[in-house]
Amino acid sequence: MALGLRIGEVVGLYWDDVDLDAATLRVQRQLQRYGGDPVARRSLRADRKRLLAALIVAKASRNADQCKTLRAQLADVRARLRAIGTTLHFVDVKTERSRREIALPPIVVRSLRAHRQRQLEERLRAGGSWTENNLVFATPIGTPLEPRSLKREYDALLASSGLPTIRFQDLRHTAATLLLAQGVGLRTVMEVLGHSQISTTANVYSHILSEMKKDAADKMDAVLKDEQSGRDHPRTSKR
Repeated sequence: MALGLRIGEVVGLYWDDVDLDAATLRVQRQLQRYGGDPVARRSLRADRKRLLAALIVAKASRNADQCKTLRAQLADVRARLRAIGTTLHFVDVKTERSRREIALPPIVVRSLRAHRQRQLEERLRAGGSWTENNLVFATPIGTPLEPRSLKREYDALLASSGLPTIRFQDLRHTAATLLLAQGVGLRTVMEVLGHSQISTTANVYSHILSEMKKDAADKMDAVLKDEQSGRDHPRTSKR
């Protein structure tokens, strides 16, 4: 929310990328899951979606036999999906513009210092099970954090806090909206987000920019009215 990072950029951060004393962070890579036969996985995912929809209907109609059959078919599809293994990979960022340095707000610096201390405590508890990867965000044994796991934890946090469901990737839009609303320039927002072109930023956040233009016009109107009022009612001085 503070920096507008992509989820792959978050879980791909090394501690070497973070300078807490200088309050800066460098985005240089992403962590992504891919591999296996994409065509076969696409077909199996479609089957899974279809079976899940059918299972919902079967549950609603209380058809126990059909539910049993559909669950067996789902289990088979899920097993076949797992067999077409995908693996986690550290990859380059999307574009050269995505490779960027971002200034950290003090609240983020404090949070990262506290997080580093917690991670050191986890490392001590893990002992010989710890795998050193120098990752800012890792599992309790130091291995790369699965992006899907991060999304699940995020969704659970929203639910437990009584907050509305907001996609993790939408926090990136929240960051941009907050920056623009505070009057941060469009080019600066583009550099923070890592967009390749300023036109991309302008197009995605055109509704915010439109509101800002309206606000600017209202403020200009107020200034000019004050000036006009001063001319219509000149101050008189006592002699």
